[in-house]
Amino acid sequence: MKDILTYKVVRDVVKILDRMYKMGWDERNGGNVSYLLDENELREYLDINHVIREYPINFDAKELAGRYFLMTGTGKYFRNAIDEPDKTLGIVRVSENGLNAQIIWGFSDGGRSTSETYAHLMCHIARLKVNPNNRLIMHCHPTNLLAMTHIHELNDKSFTVDLWRVMTECVVVFPDGIGILPWMLCGTYDIEKSNS
Repeated sequence: MKDILTYKVVRDVVKILDRMYKMGWDERNGGNVSYLLDENELREYLDINHVIREYPINFDAKELAGRYFLMTGTGKYFRNAIDEPDKTLGIVRVSENGLNAQIIWGFSDGGRSTSETYAHLMCHIARLKVNPNNRLIMHCHPTNLLAMTHIHELNDKSFTVDLWRVMTECVVVFPDGIGILPWMLCGTYDIEKSNS
């Protein structure tokens, strides 16, 4: 079997995390990333039948049962991904009943996937319905955007238009605009329900 740390997806996600941290998009342990993996590719690197441990995800993700995700861990610092990918990241499979995460690699210090695992899974479910090639969910905390939320009217249209005005490339990146949610405590189910 090949070394999982040579898997291009793992290498690329580690680079993305490092870049996100260096660009100031994720302070301390804020933000998280999940990537939907291809099971056939994964078999080249891991024994997918070997479950290290399992824990509840507090969400019914039956639509993703048996699917594999490379995820950042709860409370982990993106800056550590370069030196400690096996602690910062983990590969989890959604259990057949859709209620548990089964770790098959990573989180070697006893960690778990992000506290917003169910938000990620809900986003993956929604995005796969639109485009089955969508595989990556990134949750960032860019400083300028956070500052903007404190001084700007919080509605989808005006926020989108001002982002387009500030950086015209935004029209290409999100041509349909963005959605604004009211403030909610991260890691709670209320924020996830708002995404659906």
